[in-house]
Amino acid sequence: MNNVKNTLKSAHNRSSIAILITAAALMLLISAIQQYSARKQIRNDLERNAEMELVIKSIAVKHSLEDVELALRNRNWEFEQFLPYPDSLFAITRRIVEQNPDFDGCCIAVVPNYYPEKGRLFEPYTVRRGDSIETVQLASEEHDYSKNKDFILAAKNDSSFWGEPYPDESDPKVTLITYTFPIHDEFGDIAAVVGVDYNAEELGKMLNARHMFPSSYHILISGQGKLICGPEEVGNTHQLAEETLDMINDSTFERHASSTGHSTLLSFIDNEDGSKGYVFYSSPKSIKPWRIAVVNYDDEVFEPLIKIRWRDLLLTMAGLLVLAFIVQRSAKNISKLQQATLEREHIDSELNIARKIQMDMLPKGEENALRDDCDVVGLLDPARMVGGDLYDHFIRDEKLYFCIGDVSGKGVPAALVMAVAHTLFRSISAHESNPARIMQALNETSCQRNEQNMFVTMFIGVLDLPTGRLRYCNAGHDKPFVIGEETKQLPAKPHLPLGVMDNMIYTTQETVLLSGETLFLYTDGLTEAMNEGHEQFGLKRVEKGLKDCINKESLASENLIRTMINRVNGFVDGAEQSDDLTMLAIHYTPQEKPIVFCETLNLNNKVSEITKLNAFVKSATATLNMEIGLANKIKLAVEEAVTNIIDYAYQNGTEGNISVIIEADESRIRFILTDSGAEFDPTGVSKADTTLTVEERPIGGLGVFLVRNLMDSINYERVDGKNVLRMEKRYA
Repeated sequence: MNNVKNTLKSAHNRSSIAILITAAALMLLISAIQQYSARKQIRNDLERNAEMELVIKSIAVKHSLEDVELALRNRNWEFEQFLPYPDSLFAITRRIVEQNPDFDGCCIAVVPNYYPEKGRLFEPYTVRRGDSIETVQLASEEHDYSKNKDFILAAKNDSSFWGEPYPDESDPKVTLITYTFPIHDEFGDIAAVVGVDYNAEELGKMLNARHMFPSSYHILISGQGKLICGPEEVGNTHQLAEETLDMINDSTFERHASSTGHSTLLSFIDNEDGSKGYVFYSSPKSIKPWRIAVVNYDDEVFEPLIKIRWRDLLLTMAGLLVLAFIVQRSAKNISKLQQATLEREHIDSELNIARKIQMDMLPKGEENALRDDCDVVGLLDPARMVGGDLYDHFIRDEKLYFCIGDVSGKGVPAALVMAVAHTLFRSISAHESNPARIMQALNETSCQRNEQNMFVTMFIGVLDLPTGRLRYCNAGHDKPFVIGEETKQLPAKPHLPLGVMDNMIYTTQETVLLSGETLFLYTDGLTEAMNEGHEQFGLKRVEKGLKDCINKESLASENLIRTMINRVNGFVDGAEQSDDLTMLAIHYTPQEKPIVFCETLNLNNKVSEITKLNAFVKSATATLNMEIGLANKIKLAVEEAVTNIIDYAYQNGTEGNISVIIEADESRIRFILTDSGAEFDPTGVSKADTTLTVEERPIGGLGVFLVRNLMDSINYERVDGKNVLRMEKRYA
């Protein structure tokens, strides 16, 4: 009997051990499968993110190159006008180099024997050498540009193009690329070819300004496989940009197409530390035949997975102990319930964090709390823990930039798209004031790799605070309301939402907000809010709520938002929220103070007129009993602003007028500068980096820097074909 008991006990122990071993093997197998799936997912995400970055960077490269091309095309009339006067071409090349800090040189290679008095070859050339600029006649029998392949190609095909990169003769570390542009005479025949040498270092800085990972970097490759630009500095433990280029150009190197087919993937192992890396490169349509590549490293890509692997190992060991306890105590159901509860709490915790991150992205009320000309209040109430609605607003150069949007769908996927759209709006509108162009850039990015076919309805507006001029663009969103003496919907053209069609053309519309009027924007979560009977709140109830605010004279943004949220909450009466709800109210309240001084001065666009301007400003500041130090600062700022207009708004030899209006109330003085020259926005000029030395600092930008720092505010608008620049300073 004892032998039977011992046998049964031994069998029971062996069975328990077998269960534990089987459970351990299953858990390890599941962990391995999870690791494999997670690694595959991270790899897929890496491909998508790398390709998205390549597209965004290629668009940025395209815009940089288009700026260079536009700088030459805008001077085409000047080339053609001064062709009969060969000596004037020297001054044109010099102006081009002086006015474009990124241009290393500019030449005009004239068709042989075009000017008999100048000989067979004639080539005015201006080159930047350090801080100096030199202009020479470069052509000679030793330097016969007529044999240059770029000259031959431009003259033969009558086309403009970018050439191959080459090192600067004066500094081999600097890489240049030349844009070639043909010039025609009055008969339509090619008379000369313009070439401008562009410093590729600026492209390299732009490409490598931001990366997915700390050690990532981008390179730009020409159609013939030459390095155009790369990072300024690469870590000692990783491949250099030249080595990456060699791998791409080496046809024996193993490579394959990405899973999406939009780029080519090349894997390599660093010879110094044995780390594995990936090169993604493609030739986007926007910059063909050039190629762009991004390099990422295995240790950074899969760093989160390594941490998860150790965590999974610890969890596996803990699971075995729990399983042993379950076998001994027969408490399997209790253990499963505990584990499910923990997982649920973990998910809820992560969703709470995601909700907090999403809410932190929204603008804070204190951003415009100190202003007395506008009152902006927004509200976002997601139907789930996270949602797909967004709104944003900020003030730059006396303009209020704002947007409201609604992503198709709800939950985490919509929240991710919302975060991208919100970030892109902030990034693009930081240097662009045209709502249609902001919308166009957003749409181009939204259409890239939109495999889930998600789209975003959006309304973007730019409100000029001194004048009330509102420019806006609508992409399939609900029309906003303007509330003043009456309530009316703002007319909006029916553009398609973002992410639907990549070649969609968006246009800007314009209106004027009057003092005291409020602009009310909302998502369809307001009009489609439903009660228990599945009845929708509807547009009529929205209009009635807004009209009630007029009757109660409570058009302040906070009062309006509070009224609408109370109305919709009372309507749904506790019913489950079916969609994200977002509202944005902008109450325009410019403060008009009595004018105590107003005079006007008309100037010609000549530097000699500055003396007259200074006397005019000095007289005004003296009349206002302004402190001498402050008056001198104001005079310097106005002088810099008018000098900018003379230099940039009117071409050399073109006559024009500049109107200078000085207005002052009891505490502020305003200068309104108006000219009818070429469109020039000084607020869009890059700010000068005063931390650099004189040798390192690029030419230009200091005048705008002075104006920004000497005046309290500056504001630019293009109105009726004229440039209008407003500057304001508190003096009392």
